[in-house]
Amino acid sequence: MLILGSSSPRRIELLKTLTSNFKIVKPDFDESLVDAPADLYALTEAENKYFSIKNSAKPEDFIITCDTAVILGDAIFGKPKDREDAFKILKTLSGKTHKVITGYVIANAKKGILIKKLVVTEVIFNALSDEEIYNYIDTINVYDKAGAYAIQGDEKYHLINKIKGSYYNVMGFPLEEIKKDLVSLSLI
Repeated sequence: MLILGSSSPRRIELLKTLTSNFKIVKPDFDESLVDAPADLYALTEAENKYFSIKNSAKPEDFIITCDTAVILGDAIFGKPKDREDAFKILKTLSGKTHKVITGYVIANAKKGILIKKLVVTEVIFNALSDEEIYNYIDTINVYDKAGAYAIQGDEKYHLINKIKGSYYNVMGFPLEEIKKDLVSLSLI
């Protein structure tokens, strides 16, 4: 059995495009305790998610965990705390190129299989007015999204000018890479 260590609706939806044969287990650890450099932050979070649920898995189970971070320079932008935090994040990203980095783990402890990868997508934001930012925040649920934005549905809001890399990575689940690994392990 494949276990998805996530309660993210987007990750669940994307994994369903590959297989329906999985169950969901919500990781349980304090994300505020993670201390890692920006480029390794998402992978460190994914590893912590894995370790928080691995003891609840059966020996034959494979666990997949992911975490996504929005990075600009050395700054890590996770999920915003409130409306003003969301505004500050989007104002900082406005008109700039940032990276969306997803770290993921696919593992089976009994079989000694441990795949750890980072997937990076560059996202180029349009310059946004304060009014555009507040309109976006007040219309979209930004509070469960790293960087306070979602790529899906952006054609209505035009935050994003262009991306270089995986669209699905910006959604938080690099579908193309994960699919290759699941196929190589004969899990799909």
